[in-house]
Amino acid sequence: MNIDDYSFHDSIILRVIEHTDKKSVDYYIDFPIIWENNLFKKRILRFTDVYTHIIEEIPFAGNPSILEIINHGQIEKTFGKGRNKFKHKTNKIEIRTNAGIRIIEFTNCDLLKIEE
Repeated sequence: MNIDDYSFHDSIILRVIEHTDKKSVDYYIDFPIIWENNLFKKRILRFTDVYTHIIEEIPFAGNPSILEIINHGQIEKTFGKGRNKFKHKTNKIEIRTNAGIRIIEFTNCDLLKIEE
């Protein structure tokens, strides 16, 4: 999925779950389907092969809302040294919320429907 194909403005972050065994992070969000009618549906924004997940937010009452997602594109990360050195390409985004920022480096992402 191309993160730029969607507008996440006003999405509410309900919870975030890290799956350490799969190196994935699930953002459970209330996603605006039709802004004009104030219609939101629960979705999972799933990031796979996550290499970085940084949260820099102030103490905040309630759930943070996404203001915008800035796509920094593909970056190259270097791991290890000497013979154990390898390079890996990841995607990097910055999620700006009303409480601060979140930075995620990942290989793939998907917006999944939740059965209600």
